[in-house]
Amino acid sequence: MKKILAKNNKVKYVILFMITFFSLFNFSTITSYACSCAGPNTVEEELEQSSVVFSGKVVEIVDENKNKFKQSSADRLAVIFEVEEYWKGLNQKQITVYTERSSVSCGYEFNLNAEYLVYAHEANGALNVNRCSRTTPLVTAEEDISELEKGEKPIEQISNVNKGENHIPTENSTNNNKIYIILLILGLLIVGIYILRRIRK
Repeated sequence: MKKILAKNNKVKYVILFMITFFSLFNFSTITSYACSCAGPNTVEEELEQSSVVFSGKVVEIVDENKNKFKQSSADRLAVIFEVEEYWKGLNQKQITVYTERSSVSCGYEFNLNAEYLVYAHEANGALNVNRCSRTTPLVTAEEDISELEKGEKPIEQISNVNKGENHIPTENSTNNNKIYIILLILGLLIVGIYILRRIRK
Protein backbone atom coordinates (compact mmCIF):
# COMPACT_ATOMS: atom_id res chain seq x y z
CA MET A 1 0.00 0.00 0.00
CA LYS A 2 2.84 2.40 0.86
CA LYS A 3 4.51 1.62 -2.47
CA ILE A 4 1.32 2.46 -4.35
CA LEU A 5 0.97 5.74 -2.45
CA ALA A 6 4.62 6.56 -3.14
CA LYS A 7 4.14 5.93 -6.86
CA ASN A 8 1.00 8.07 -6.89
CA ASN A 9 2.92 10.87 -5.21
CA LYS A 10 5.69 10.60 -7.83
CA VAL A 11 3.14 10.77 -10.63
CA LYS A 12 1.69 13.91 -9.04
CA TYR A 13 5.16 15.43 -8.89
CA VAL A 14 5.73 14.67 -12.60
CA ILE A 15 2.42 16.30 -13.55
CA LEU A 16 3.15 19.31 -11.35
CA PHE A 17 6.62 19.62 -12.88
CA MET A 18 5.24 19.60 -16.43
CA ILE A 19 2.53 22.15 -15.61
CA THR A 20 5.10 24.46 -14.00
CA PHE A 21 7.47 24.11 -16.95
CA PHE A 22 4.89 25.04 -19.56
CA SER A 23 3.66 27.90 -17.41
CA LEU A 24 7.17 29.38 -17.28
CA PHE A 25 7.73 28.96 -21.01
CA ASN A 26 4.40 29.97 -22.44
CA PHE A 27 5.39 31.02 -25.95
CA SER A 28 2.13 32.71 -26.84
CA THR A 29 1.80 34.96 -23.78
CA ILE A 30 1.15 38.57 -24.75
CA THR A 31 1.12 41.42 -22.25
CA SER A 32 -1.50 44.07 -23.06
CA TYR A 33 -1.89 47.75 -22.24
CA ALA A 34 -4.93 49.98 -22.62
CA CYS A 35 -5.28 52.70 -25.26
CA SER A 36 -7.74 55.56 -25.58
CA CYS A 37 -7.99 58.31 -28.19
CA ALA A 38 -9.35 61.82 -27.71
CA GLY A 39 -11.00 61.73 -31.13
CA PRO A 40 -9.84 62.23 -34.73
CA ASN A 41 -8.54 65.60 -35.91
CA THR A 42 -9.72 67.20 -39.10
CA VAL A 43 -7.62 66.60 -42.21
CA GLU A 44 -6.19 70.12 -41.94
CA GLU A 45 -5.28 69.66 -38.27
CA GLU A 46 -3.72 66.25 -38.88
CA LEU A 47 -1.67 67.57 -41.80
CA GLU A 48 -0.38 70.46 -39.70
CA GLN A 49 0.51 68.28 -36.69
CA SER A 50 2.13 65.45 -38.67
CA SER A 51 5.79 65.40 -39.63
CA VAL A 52 5.21 63.24 -42.71
CA VAL A 53 2.09 62.51 -44.75
CA PHE A 54 2.21 60.03 -47.63
CA SER A 55 0.42 57.20 -49.39
CA GLY A 56 2.15 53.93 -50.12
CA LYS A 57 2.31 50.15 -49.99
CA VAL A 58 3.65 48.08 -47.11
CA VAL A 59 6.57 46.03 -48.46
CA GLU A 60 7.98 44.71 -45.18
CA ILE A 61 7.06 44.46 -41.50
CA VAL A 62 9.96 43.86 -39.09
CA ASP A 63 9.16 42.36 -35.69
CA GLU A 64 12.27 42.06 -33.50
CA ASN A 65 10.33 40.20 -30.80
CA LYS A 66 8.67 37.71 -33.13
CA ASN A 67 10.64 34.74 -31.79
CA LYS A 68 10.69 35.72 -28.12
CA PHE A 69 8.91 33.63 -25.49
CA LYS A 70 6.90 36.56 -24.17
CA GLN A 71 5.48 39.37 -26.27
CA SER A 72 3.77 42.63 -25.45
CA SER A 73 1.09 44.57 -27.29
CA ALA A 74 3.44 47.54 -26.89
CA ASP A 75 6.34 45.90 -28.78
CA ARG A 76 7.58 48.18 -31.55
CA LEU A 77 7.29 47.08 -35.18
CA ALA A 78 9.16 48.64 -38.11
CA VAL A 79 6.93 49.02 -41.17
CA ILE A 80 8.65 49.75 -44.49
CA PHE A 81 6.63 51.52 -47.18
CA GLU A 82 7.11 51.97 -50.88
CA VAL A 83 5.90 55.56 -51.25
CA GLU A 84 3.48 56.39 -54.05
CA GLU A 85 2.72 60.03 -53.26
CA TYR A 86 3.53 62.48 -50.46
CA TRP A 87 2.06 65.72 -49.17
CA LYS A 88 4.47 66.61 -46.40
CA GLY A 89 7.92 65.59 -45.22
CA LEU A 90 10.48 63.25 -46.75
CA ASN A 91 10.93 63.06 -50.51
CA GLN A 92 11.86 59.37 -50.52
CA LYS A 93 10.70 56.32 -52.42
CA GLN A 94 10.90 54.21 -49.28
CA ILE A 95 10.05 55.23 -45.73
CA THR A 96 10.18 53.28 -42.46
CA VAL A 97 7.64 54.08 -39.76
CA TYR A 98 7.24 52.53 -36.31
CA THR A 99 4.16 51.49 -34.41
CA GLU A 100 3.15 49.29 -31.48
CA ARG A 101 2.24 45.66 -32.16
CA SER A 102 -1.46 45.99 -31.30
CA SER A 103 -4.21 48.58 -31.35
CA VAL A 104 -4.65 47.78 -27.65
CA SER A 105 -1.48 49.84 -27.12
CA CYS A 106 -2.48 52.44 -29.72
CA GLY A 107 -0.50 50.73 -32.45
CA TYR A 108 -1.78 50.77 -36.02
CA GLU A 109 -2.10 47.22 -37.35
CA PHE A 110 -0.69 47.39 -40.88
CA ASN A 111 -1.03 44.49 -43.32
CA LEU A 112 1.73 43.40 -45.69
CA ASN A 113 1.21 44.45 -49.34
CA ALA A 114 -1.73 46.70 -48.41
CA GLU A 115 -1.85 50.41 -49.34
CA TYR A 116 -2.40 53.20 -46.81
CA LEU A 117 -2.60 56.93 -46.36
CA VAL A 118 -0.18 57.53 -43.48
CA TYR A 119 0.12 60.41 -41.03
CA ALA A 120 3.38 60.00 -39.07
CA HIS A 121 4.90 62.02 -36.22
CA GLU A 122 8.63 62.29 -35.65
CA ALA A 123 10.01 61.58 -32.17
CA ASN A 124 13.57 60.69 -31.14
CA GLY A 125 14.64 60.50 -34.77
CA ALA A 126 11.94 57.99 -35.78
CA LEU A 127 8.62 58.32 -37.59
CA ASN A 128 5.78 56.97 -35.45
CA VAL A 129 2.22 56.03 -36.37
CA ASN A 130 -0.64 55.27 -34.00
CA ARG A 131 -4.30 54.36 -34.39
CA CYS A 132 -5.41 57.72 -32.97
CA SER A 133 -4.24 59.48 -36.15
CA ARG A 134 -6.14 59.65 -39.44
CA THR A 135 -3.96 56.89 -40.91
CA THR A 136 -6.24 54.63 -42.92
CA PRO A 137 -6.32 52.11 -45.78
CA LEU A 138 -6.07 53.98 -49.07
CA VAL A 139 -9.41 52.59 -50.30
CA THR A 140 -11.23 54.39 -47.46
CA ALA A 141 -9.24 57.65 -47.66
CA GLU A 142 -11.39 59.47 -50.23
CA GLU A 143 -12.25 62.36 -47.90
CA ASP A 144 -8.63 62.93 -46.91
CA ILE A 145 -7.29 62.65 -50.47
CA SER A 146 -9.92 65.13 -51.66
CA GLU A 147 -8.92 67.71 -49.03
CA LEU A 148 -5.20 67.11 -49.40
CA GLU A 149 -5.52 67.49 -53.18
CA LYS A 150 -2.76 66.23 -55.46
CA GLY A 151 0.53 65.31 -53.80
CA GLU A 152 4.02 64.92 -55.23
CA LYS A 153 5.81 61.84 -56.51
CA PRO A 154 8.99 60.91 -54.60
CA ILE A 155 12.18 60.97 -56.62
CA GLU A 156 14.91 60.26 -54.06
CA GLN A 157 16.11 56.65 -53.97
CA ILE A 158 17.55 55.68 -50.58
CA SER A 159 20.03 52.94 -49.72
CA ASN A 160 19.34 49.84 -47.61
CA VAL A 161 21.01 51.54 -44.65
CA ASN A 162 18.11 53.97 -44.38
CA LYS A 163 15.50 51.21 -44.49
CA GLY A 164 16.09 50.36 -40.87
CA GLU A 165 18.21 47.27 -41.44
CA ASN A 166 19.70 47.71 -37.97
CA HIS A 167 16.26 46.81 -36.61
CA ILE A 168 15.99 43.55 -38.55
CA PRO A 169 16.92 40.47 -36.47
CA THR A 170 19.75 38.45 -37.92
CA GLU A 171 19.19 34.90 -39.10
CA ASN A 172 21.67 33.66 -36.48
CA SER A 173 19.66 35.11 -33.59
CA THR A 174 16.48 33.50 -34.92
CA ASN A 175 18.19 30.13 -35.30
CA ASN A 176 19.63 30.40 -31.78
CA ASN A 177 16.16 30.91 -30.36
CA LYS A 178 14.87 27.82 -32.20
CA ILE A 179 17.79 25.71 -30.94
CA TYR A 180 17.17 26.92 -27.38
CA ILE A 181 13.51 25.92 -27.57
CA ILE A 182 14.39 22.47 -28.97
CA LEU A 183 16.94 21.88 -26.21
CA LEU A 184 14.40 22.84 -23.55
CA ILE A 185 11.83 20.41 -24.95
CA LEU A 186 14.41 17.61 -25.17
CA GLY A 187 15.49 18.29 -21.60
CA LEU A 188 11.89 18.06 -20.43
CA LEU A 189 11.39 14.75 -22.25
CA ILE A 190 14.58 13.26 -20.77
CA VAL A 191 13.63 14.28 -17.23
CA GLY A 192 10.10 12.94 -17.72
CA ILE A 193 11.33 9.59 -19.05
CA TYR A 194 13.83 9.27 -16.19
CA ILE A 195 11.18 9.95 -13.56
CA LEU A 196 8.70 7.51 -15.14
CA ARG A 197 11.35 4.76 -15.16
CA ARG A 198 12.09 5.41 -11.50
CA ILE A 199 8.37 5.14 -10.72
CA ARG A 200 8.08 1.75 -12.48
CA LYS A 201 10.94 0.38 -10.40
